Amino acid sequence: MQKTIHFIGAETTKEEMFRAISTPEGLKEWWATSANGNVEEGGTLHLIFSELTTLKFKYDLISPNEKLILTCFDSFKSWDKTQLIFDIEEKDDQIFLTQTHQKIPDDDIESLSYFSTKWTVYLLSLKQYLETGKGTPYPHEIKLYHGD
Repeated sequence: MQKTIHFIGAETTKEEMFRAISTPEGLKEWWATSANGNVEEGGTLHLIFSELTTLKFKYDLISPNEKLILTCFDSFKSWDKTQLIFDIEEKDDQIFLTQTHQKIPDDDIESLSYFSTKWTVYLLSLKQYLETGKGTPYPHEIKLYHGD
């Protein structure tokens, strides 16, 4: 299995960072068109990307203001059974988020490449949202190719 790892630093609080990555209200500001879910371990999260798709996740671990682990289920092949790990730490007068997308199948190089680049786009949207109040969630994010 393969993984991507990204990080950003933002002028925000750990609480605001955690709210933005863990709650439906936060996620729709920088990633998805809309979202709904039950923010509790074992609960589910649905991220809706207009008419394109809905990604479904299970909350595996919720450690407020520190760590979040989500596992994708019942979604299209490139996402299904992959796992997102978000680690938050404070240093140098800013909040850092390290995001890992793991359990990407070894033979799915196309998805690995897409995830590696697209996460940069969305994490910069997160940073922008936290620092200015306005992110660029789907479908307003930077596209990687025509039809993305």
